Amino acid sequence: MSVASGSEPYYTKIPEWVSECGANGMESAVYQHLAKRLNHTSKSRTVDPSRARLAADIGLKKPDDVDPYLRALEALGAIVIHARKGMRTSYELPLWPPEGWTGPLNTHAADRWQKTDPDRYAAWRAEQRAKVDAAEAPYAVKRRARVSKSVARKRSAAEPEVPVATGRHQPVVTGNHRPVTTGTNQNDPNEENSGGDGRRPPTGSEGLDGSGSAASGRTEPGVEKAKPGELRSVIEAIPRPLAELLARDWPRGLPVAVNQLIEQVLVSEQRTVEELVERMGRRWVVFGYENDLLCSFGKGIRTGLGVLEELVSASKCWGNNLDCEDGFDRRTESECPRCAEQREERLADRADRERPSGHPVPVEKPTPVPAPYVPEQRGEAVGINEEQRARAREALRQRARLPR
Repeated sequence: MSVASGSEPYYTKIPEWVSECGANGMESAVYQHLAKRLNHTSKSRTVDPSRARLAADIGLKKPDDVDPYLRALEALGAIVIHARKGMRTSYELPLWPPEGWTGPLNTHAADRWQKTDPDRYAAWRAEQRAKVDAAEAPYAVKRRARVSKSVARKRSAAEPEVPVATGRHQPVVTGNHRPVTTGTNQNDPNEENSGGDGRRPPTGSEGLDGSGSAASGRTEPGVEKAKPGELRSVIEAIPRPLAELLARDWPRGLPVAVNQLIEQVLVSEQRTVEELVERMGRRWVVFGYENDLLCSFGKGIRTGLGVLEELVSASKCWGNNLDCEDGFDRRTESECPRCAEQREERLADRADRERPSGHPVPVEKPTPVPAPYVPEQRGEAVGINEEQRARAREALRQRARLPR
């Protein structure tokens, strides 16, 4: 859009007495967005923008949020609100201050008054703000009640309801768990109506069929949590090639399961940040992940998150030694005795399986090979004389001479 040479840009005219009436920043911003809608070619000083448009102009979320600033401007005399039922609300912007105005008419007069009599000027501005507070007081009470009700509703939705025992309903047995009483004669079958004496029920094998935390010797997980700084230190100590791979796979940040795994190692295994960082660096090299990712002949890494879990997770000690760190005791810096014991047992079991037993092995008899067939030799004919033989030879000769 071209601008003609020598022409003035559009601007908004705001009387100086309005800027010195005691309005704060947001109230002045609302007045400015009202004044920029005036048509200076006419004598009308009334505008009617919607509250939604005013709220959007000054960066508020809801149209109702602009109402306190409009009421404050009306209390200061800067605007006059014309609201009628069924009609659009309009706002009149007087050109001159209201009747009985005792404040400065321009900025020069306000500066001279503040310089010559600062106490009186400060008292006058306090009176102006008192008018605003008085106009807003009825609405402030309603607003505080509405906010407190909303907070109470959100709090009740976040907190689960705790059932209150009224003494009329008896506990119902729904499985293997039995209701635990708190009387003094819990183990006496004859004392069914024994009252409680305030002592806690047993937590050994008699409480809830021995399924309590004290019966198992384990504490409730999640009581102690790791500090955010410790989690951040471990995340920053991830090997750089793996961290770059994770950044490509998870551009918005690692999942919550990573923090939970690190917290479990720091709290449950009682490891320090330095020990966990040393574990990740050692496994990154010893487990061959560095060669797989960086070497030309490496197999590569399919999922970086799985490799990170292997680097951080607890040592797989065969003897469940809490101080075992990949086969070495972290306190004595020697081989884990439980791992060595389990290794010797596995070797002994393998030797027993490979050792031949003392029983003789049955040997099958070889199958005899049949002899080749030899036709039986026929002997001389019995009962034939020499003459008969001669006739037979002659018959053979005659048969041989016949044409075929």
